[in-house]
Amino acid sequence: MNMMNAMSTKDVGAATKRPRGRPRDTALRNRILATAAELAAGEGVEIGFDRIAQAAGASRTTLYRWWRSPHELFLDALLESARTPPDPADSPVLERIRAQLEAAAVVLVDRPTAAPLRVLAAGALTSAPDADSFRTHWLAPRRGLARELIRLGIDEGVIVDEDPELLIDLLFAPLYHRAFFTGAPIDDDLIDALLARVRR
Repeated sequence: MNMMNAMSTKDVGAATKRPRGRPRDTALRNRILATAAELAAGEGVEIGFDRIAQAAGASRTTLYRWWRSPHELFLDALLESARTPPDPADSPVLERIRAQLEAAAVVLVDRPTAAPLRVLAAGALTSAPDADSFRTHWLAPRRGLARELIRLGIDEGVIVDEDPELLIDLLFAPLYHRAFFTGAPIDDDLIDALLARVRR
């Protein structure tokens, strides 16, 4: 969820702007996303719209109307493939945060998502457009979900009353650091230790 600086309100707003072009055909969009996720896992992310459109049975024009670049499409595809059903609203907030941490860990270690995400994250370090796409299409949605839970936890008195953006960094940055740099385990012990840092 986070290996860059904390998202600003402007950044988060960018992620929720109305999509470009006409209202989307949900079934077609889902097929394109699923196809892109499969291609990313099997062929990598350095392929163009032509290959994705052909495999998805869609037009290249449609892809350009909905996404600015293949990398932007791949980020949306990975986000969709990594999406998990929300926990019931009456679940304890710390359990819901744990579920988010566990879901992030799976994304970072499972081969179908880990390898493409690593390439896309690396591109974000050297390309301004790729960095904008990574923030808008990957970090902002994931940080938004975590932010809601952390604020709820602060209100309930089960999470330390600190800046939610800092708490997001404290919880999720170690996962990315281990996955991308150190190779140290991302396991239940780590998640327990991270939650202990923010539990009130």
